[in-house]
Amino acid sequence: MVKYNHKTIEKKWQGFWDKNKVFEVKEDNTKKKFYGLIEFPYPSGDGLHTGHLRSNTAMDIICRQRRMAGYNVLYPIGFDAFGLPAENYAIKVGVKPQISIAKNIKTFTKQLKESGFSFDWSRVFSTTDPEYYKWTQWIFVQLFKQGLAYKKKENINWCISCKIGLANEEVVNGACERCGGEVVMKEKEQWLLKITKYADRLIDDLDKVDYLERIKTQQINWIGKSVGAEVRFKITTPARSADLATPPSKGGD
Repeated sequence: MVKYNHKTIEKKWQGFWDKNKVFEVKEDNTKKKFYGLIEFPYPSGDGLHTGHLRSNTAMDIICRQRRMAGYNVLYPIGFDAFGLPAENYAIKVGVKPQISIAKNIKTFTKQLKESGFSFDWSRVFSTTDPEYYKWTQWIFVQLFKQGLAYKKKENINWCISCKIGLANEEVVNGACERCGGEVVMKEKEQWLLKITKYADRLIDDLDKVDYLERIKTQQINWIGKSVGAEVRFKITTPARSADLATPPSKGGD
């Protein structure tokens, strides 16, 4: 029996895909469109882990099937490079974040290509690219102008080791899901977005998406819709009125 030499076979086809730009997307209005998206990896480590391969493989299978079914498929890739995890990694290895991020992105790119994922590499980007983050800044300014972004002191889950705030889903048995370190409640002033202003719309629209029920439940809990009443009382000393709300709002607002 002929031995299967995976290194030779993989190198051959990866070279073919790259040379012929097989997965680059061109505008074609004659085909149905499909957009496949994964969570872009954080280059805050020196390489990928099995979790990346698991999620990437699942979406890669779907994207390849859609191409075979005649769809024009966009399957982009990028690197979510901003944030404290990337900064903490740079401190750990003793270099500037710009250096460690660039090095890690180079490693991640090599590993992703060797894994054979059908990304459109012509569109690759990093969130540290000025051409990218100028739009995130623009969006924030628009939210601020509309009164949807504001500063407030909040109790948050705080990882003592990573020195970052964590979502409830990132805390497992009182420990940080990423590093396993202790998580405590800490009051911090931070920027918040008024997600609850759109609570009804966000919850109602969950009926339009094909999510697992447990995922829908997680989304509803995250949205944090709160039902209450605003009452205006007149008081005599001093001569003014006071607004009270009950119960206090929660969740994203």
